[in-house]
Amino acid sequence: MLVLHGVTVRRGDNWVLKGIDLRIPAGRITAVVGRSGVGKSTLVATLNGLLLPDRGSIQAPDLGDLADSAVLRNHRRRTATIFQDHALIDRLSAIDNVLLGLADQRHPLSPLPWSEALRRRAAEALDEVGLLHRATARTASLSGGERQRVGVARALVRRPRLLLGDEPFASVDPSLVRQMSADFRTLTQRHGLSVVLVLHQLETARFLADRIVGLVDGCVAFDGPATAFDAETEATIFPFVPNNED
Repeated sequence: MLVLHGVTVRRGDNWVLKGIDLRIPAGRITAVVGRSGVGKSTLVATLNGLLLPDRGSIQAPDLGDLADSAVLRNHRRRTATIFQDHALIDRLSAIDNVLLGLADQRHPLSPLPWSEALRRRAAEALDEVGLLHRATARTASLSGGERQRVGVARALVRRPRLLLGDEPFASVDPSLVRQMSADFRTLTQRHGLSVVLVLHQLETARFLADRIVGLVDGCVAFDGPATAFDAETEATIFPFVPNNED
């Protein structure tokens, strides 16, 4: 789906990603793991085109180099992102939040209501995540799990080929994460999506992903099947930090 060659990204005075070489496989779920501050969210931002590399390149084999503005526009049209806080507008209904995923398909200053075709498409996306019965509920009244599903529906309504997620289960009750991640995997397989998720729960990464990428200090320290992410690898990605307090 994407090929990264020597991708290096600087934020301020800090080099956050340092020469990343990576292939994002089509039709698979890739989990990105690592300690806070190692560059996981920055990597997602480069994959969806919000950040351009200071060095290196990102290629979409069927489109071209994302440094080309036309290629980047086409790539972003077929990419959707689920954010950690879901980026929902609380005063709007669930279906209106899902419709925001289609905002690039009409003029931003249009006074006209959403078309019937687009509202039907948003309703279908909510139905896919089991939330059609809450379509008219204000998002502020929804539970953490329901809000997460609205975020997924808003991504799916774009009919993407590449789906990115920055800790999409972070605000979900831990007791629900395994079932929701299983439902998420079923959805993405049904749509044939390529998926990259930043996850902080290793158990979820092992259960959900086909492949795990482990980052250490802005570099790839592990890239392989989820089944190969063993205790020794975990110790490399999450090294023990001694507590110096008495």
